[in-house]
Amino acid sequence: MTTDLLFWRSQALRLAQLLEEAKDDPILAPQLEERLHDARHQLSECERQPDSLLPRELPPLPRVALFLRGSSVDGSTGIRPSLAGEALLQYEKLFEEQALHDERVIAQQQGRQRRLRGSPRPELLFTGTPRGSFGLEFVPRAGDAPDAMVSHGQSLHRVAEVLSQLSLASDDLDQATKGIPPRVLQNAKAFFSVLAKHDTELRLAFDNRDAVLIPRDRIALAASLLERELRQATIQQRGVFRGLTRETMVFDFRADDGAVISGELDDTLTEDDFDRLDGFTNKECEASLERTEIHQLSRLIRTNWVLLDLHPSGATEKPDPTSNV
Repeated sequence: MTTDLLFWRSQALRLAQLLEEAKDDPILAPQLEERLHDARHQLSECERQPDSLLPRELPPLPRVALFLRGSSVDGSTGIRPSLAGEALLQYEKLFEEQALHDERVIAQQQGRQRRLRGSPRPELLFTGTPRGSFGLEFVPRAGDAPDAMVSHGQSLHRVAEVLSQLSLASDDLDQATKGIPPRVLQNAKAFFSVLAKHDTELRLAFDNRDAVLIPRDRIALAASLLERELRQATIQQRGVFRGLTRETMVFDFRADDGAVISGELDDTLTEDDFDRLDGFTNKECEASLERTEIHQLSRLIRTNWVLLDLHPSGATEKPDPTSNV
């Protein structure tokens, strides 16, 4: 599926929605009709096979709309730039990390070690502002990879499930975060923080499943709990790399103080990176690690580790280990 094909399908869907909303407008409606006709013509041309007059069967274009309501939103008219900008940025980061994780899981299920070499990083396209409480509509951008488009549609649903799961947490963050990848958790925390700062309600709407509503009081509670009990940092640790298991993407590292650190490999690492990391097995080196700690009432409950990279000993500067990610 080409980028042009995805673009014209998105355009045709959006213009049809706008035309329905403006069908009684004597000025705007004719203009939208003409644009919709052109978009459908372009889509038809893209759909045709070089050796066939039959259009290709295409999966539905996955879409999600974020509807925001609160003191920083003026009905369906407008939204404060600070809320819109921060929400757009943090939501896309949240989606990217979830989509990368899902691509890795699918690759393992298909017998591959990792997502395909050269695969573009998951992205979202901002396609419009649907009516209602102020809304922001997105579709995944997957380039020429139709399989990734299907996967990314599932990732949009998973992001909604993650946010809903976290919003229902009371004081047990350990249970509420089970099954959520550390990088996704990090960005969910940032997204909730933006919404809570603006006292905003969130509704995630889809064209193929029920909407997910998260009230502003649940957003505020989740943001407060994550800020208080979730602690993340990127650290440098010297020691001996004990190796990685490619089937499970698990690593072991023995630190200089004797502690054994085990965890998962960063989702962005490729098979070429695995070959390079194998060269450090049973050798002294310096590991770049992401540490995620789950606390409850100031008591450490669980620590997750993600290996970002390995370097020869002394090759990197050692940052403050207390700094937040």
